[in-house]
Amino acid sequence: MKFFIYDNVSGDVSIEDGGLLLTKEFSKLVEPERNKTPKDKTGKNRTRAFREFKYIYLFLDWESPYFQYPEQDRHQEALKDSGLTDTEFDDVFFREACRKYQEIQDSSKDIKILKSAMSAVDRVAYYLENVDMQERDPVTGKPIFKTKDVIAEIKGCKDLISTLRELQTQVKRGLEVESNIRGNTEIGLFD
Repeated sequence: MKFFIYDNVSGDVSIEDGGLLLTKEFSKLVEPERNKTPKDKTGKNRTRAFREFKYIYLFLDWESPYFQYPEQDRHQEALKDSGLTDTEFDDVFFREACRKYQEIQDSSKDIKILKSAMSAVDRVAYYLENVDMQERDPVTGKPIFKTKDVIAEIKGCKDLISTLRELQTQVKRGLEVESNIRGNTEIGLFD
């Protein structure tokens, strides 16, 4: 499941698993014709494709440093860091490749569960950010949110955070084992 490699010297993202280029969506991204730029008149350097790969990695990949950001923030950071223009972002072939990568990522039940858990944590955070301790029931005048209940919910966040971290670690380990297995082999006793 590890498709991209980040080069921390150049800041570029490249494809680790060439199988990704076998998909029609990704093969379209590397076509020389759509990669022509004033600096690369032939498109052989595929600079546009590598900017697109960088966005896809930063926005969609579970190993992205922005993976835990809310979706809109993750998009903005990935767009800025990749250097994609609005026109390039709106490209039909690029959008198809993004959908394909999302589909591939979501095919892993582990990642799907992790994303769902993170989404639930985001909703809990939103709830806690919007609790108004001064809000009163219009009929009875009693507080809507009891202080002791809110405090108990905040204390429960400690368990929620540690559980989420454990889940992330477990998913990462599972995917690393998966990516080390090649072909039709099965996981052995010592794998």
